[in-house]
Amino acid sequence: MNTLKRIGDIISANISSALDRAEDPEKMINLSIRKLEDARTDIRKTIAGKETEKNGVKRRLSEERKAEKRWEERAQLAIIRGLDEMAREAAEAKLEIARKAERDEELLSSLSSVISSLCETLGEIDERLAEMKSRSGELKARAQNARKRIRANEIMEKNTGAEWEARLEELSSRIEKWEAEADITAPSSGIRPCFESIEKEEAIENELRRIKEKMKENA
Repeated sequence: MNTLKRIGDIISANISSALDRAEDPEKMINLSIRKLEDARTDIRKTIAGKETEKNGVKRRLSEERKAEKRWEERAQLAIIRGLDEMAREAAEAKLEIARKAERDEELLSSLSSVISSLCETLGEIDERLAEMKSRSGELKARAQNARKRIRANEIMEKNTGAEWEARLEELSSRIEKWEAEADITAPSSGIRPCFESIEKEEAIENELRRIKEKMKENA
């Protein structure tokens, strides 16, 4: 359910009954506008923060790709000079950096998704805020002639504030989930490290073979 759309629908469909029971409809309208403006400000700050984080990850990823290339060149040099142990160390260093780069690629994708979602929400807020401001004069004029205005604050607060807070809470949960998926989990104990060690050695050997084959092809 689109909470922002419901704000406009509720105002359009139920304004008469709400104003009839309102204690201070003008204050209610101003409060609703102010809540949307505050939400817009908060989301803009969040987007700016995520953009800064994204740019940092992009810079780090660029450096990692450069380092990955340097270590491959070092491995090739060691192979040419017959320094097998140094070649193994260079290949291992390259693989380690490649894994970091892969994690940063995933983090970059998550941040892009978060920013896209926030921008979409910001667009909806801007649309509803413009609509509410354009109609505020009409609504306030009708409010001045309303008779029973005791419960309007409670009605509009229930139908806009609570649902809007739920929308922000849902969005916050989604962001936390994306960020959690990008976290690097610590290795477990027991036999698992043994398998990881074997896999690591095999990866190093494969990388050395790949580098040597590449050198033969380029010879």
